[in-house]
Amino acid sequence: MPLDDALTARMADSGFWAAYLFEDDAAEPEFDEEDAESFSAEFQVAEGLGLVLELDVATGYFDLALTAPELPEPVTVGWDDQAHFHPHTMRWSELDLLARAVALRDPQLRHPGPMLALLARFVVLDEQDDPDAITPLMDAAFRMVRPGPLSGLRPETRDWFELRDMRGCGLRWTATDHGCLAVEQPDLDSTTHDLYSLRAPGSADFPFAAWAALLDQAEQALVRATGAASLQTPEMRDALSRCDTDEGHAHLEPLAAALQTADCVHPVLVRALTEPVSREESCWAVETLAGLPRGSLVRRWYGPSPMAGAQSWELCLTIATERCPAERARLLISKLHDALKQEGLGRAEITGSEMARRGASGSLMDVSASADVLIRDDLPRGLSLISQILRRHDAADTAELRYASPPRASVPIP
Repeated sequence: MPLDDALTARMADSGFWAAYLFEDDAAEPEFDEEDAESFSAEFQVAEGLGLVLELDVATGYFDLALTAPELPEPVTVGWDDQAHFHPHTMRWSELDLLARAVALRDPQLRHPGPMLALLARFVVLDEQDDPDAITPLMDAAFRMVRPGPLSGLRPETRDWFELRDMRGCGLRWTATDHGCLAVEQPDLDSTTHDLYSLRAPGSADFPFAAWAALLDQAEQALVRATGAASLQTPEMRDALSRCDTDEGHAHLEPLAAALQTADCVHPVLVRALTEPVSREESCWAVETLAGLPRGSLVRRWYGPSPMAGAQSWELCLTIATERCPAERARLLISKLHDALKQEGLGRAEITGSEMARRGASGSLMDVSASADVLIRDDLPRGLSLISQILRRHDAADTAELRYASPPRASVPIP
């Protein structure tokens, strides 16, 4: 079973995804003491070859491991928590490939669906990743597993994209002797986001050979699924070609009818056209059946992603606490977060405080509180809201706002 019964039940809980995605307003799910410790999900590409996700929702620790016949035990390839995380495990193209192969092997795990929603946290995005090809699949995955908007950009998708977006952060992918790519970030001083990955060149902690085998088996699974001779008939090729256009989704019905009468076509692909959970499921099936590059038809069917034109600015806010006590400063940051979120402008997250020795006794005292602030789409409006909150709490004169990006220039508070 890919998702154990306990995890399946918890995923249906309204608080599970809020906790799993580290959403700020997540309420702790109500777990019985006996089953609160951990859950697991297995995603098998071939016999003995796959990924295992271990989840401890109560502590917020999630471990991703690779299993392979040549490995004596599962090997951790990444983990995520809110302290010492190393989540940058795979590229988007790899997760998409693996999810398609797993869906072919296990009909319970439709794509896009639970596998994308659970494992997207282990993706690192860079310049080669196109939001147009990614956003529709992630939106569909979250629509499948979690109640929420039935159309448009999902908030989980935007949060995830911004969190894992390392375009412009100097990532460099290099081939290893095992035929697998390794990733590094040579210049750590000129970027806002640091790479945290076990997949570094020369790393003894990452099972490069087994990872290359995992991807190879996934590619082979897709090739095998499209080997039926009936897919090469003129009638079938014509039905597929009609779907390979910007409006190709309007021609799914004739293709579905043709597949139902064809011989030896993979049942998961037939189901994706005849009984799809979402149009995105039909889209990847058409891509696979027609031998199209992954993501190419997604771009044509769905057009420009809302993320392609989205903007965000990362700021660092520091509030001196000698005149504004630390507890009051933390409350102020919490109010700022609530205001930004309510207006759809972003978020603010407390990151820590600074202490120094003060007074004749030289005792340690809080001297500042700090927060990371994200403003989305409308920088002037976001800065105006920050100013309003700071001035309302008499903290504007003791606050400092800077861009998180080097050279970390100061931002005037209106």
